[in-house]
Amino acid sequence: MDTGFINSFREYQKAGNLWIDLNPLTKLSVCFALAFSTLVMRDYRYGIPLCLVLCLVAALTGKFKEFITLFGRLCLIIIIFVTFIRQIGMRTGNVTPLISIFGWQWYLESFIRGWDTISFILGFSGTLLLFFTTTPMRDLMYAFEQKGVSHETSFIMLASMQNIVDLKKASVTILESQKSRGIETDGNILVRAKAFFPTLGPLILAAIASTEQKAIAMDARAFSVQRKHTFLRELAPATQSEKIFSMAAWVWLAGTIVYKLYPFVLKLLA
Repeated sequence: MDTGFINSFREYQKAGNLWIDLNPLTKLSVCFALAFSTLVMRDYRYGIPLCLVLCLVAALTGKFKEFITLFGRLCLIIIIFVTFIRQIGMRTGNVTPLISIFGWQWYLESFIRGWDTISFILGFSGTLLLFFTTTPMRDLMYAFEQKGVSHETSFIMLASMQNIVDLKKASVTILESQKSRGIETDGNILVRAKAFFPTLGPLILAAIASTEQKAIAMDARAFSVQRKHTFLRELAPATQSEKIFSMAAWVWLAGTIVYKLYPFVLKLLA
């Protein structure tokens, strides 16, 4: 018998990584503070370094590939969209020509304003993306339960998020099975659309079957019993240093607010 494996469930679950081993609520608090700081600053000189720090943290946690796959796509879409919208929509304040593309004059002021918006969006979304990439949802829901949230509420939230992942995996499996039967699933948008709609029936039936299986499993585990539930995994409570870390993040947010409001206060007092 592997006693080491059994004894591992009698201790707090640790991954051996400083960021991942933080209490989920501590990580959520820090990430929210940093995300809102980008909203306050709205400056590319703040947002771009923050995005680089997020990539570094993802690399140190071993989740860089998973993080950069989603974040890179988001960066590409946001940069192209916001840059073009700013160059088209910004009519006042453009005084410094930057480049001319087929007679379309681009201005430095619009470019800077665009990157201010880009860095805010990417900083805000990237911070939350880092949290969900490095934090299992079951741990977050368990942390909420430890703070008094009912197990029914936490299960509904966890099941809602897990269903998205399950449906994605099921759709990929169904498409692969359709391809093995000779149905064309790769090609232009019309071909993909024709291949997608036949998968909806099996996908819905699979979701219904999964719901029934979950209901049976919940009943077998006495999910609805009105008493304190036990858990196979134990999360370490937030330590004093984690609380200080979380508080420091919110102090940083308060500092960014003061930094942005300081010039306006000086104008009012002048």
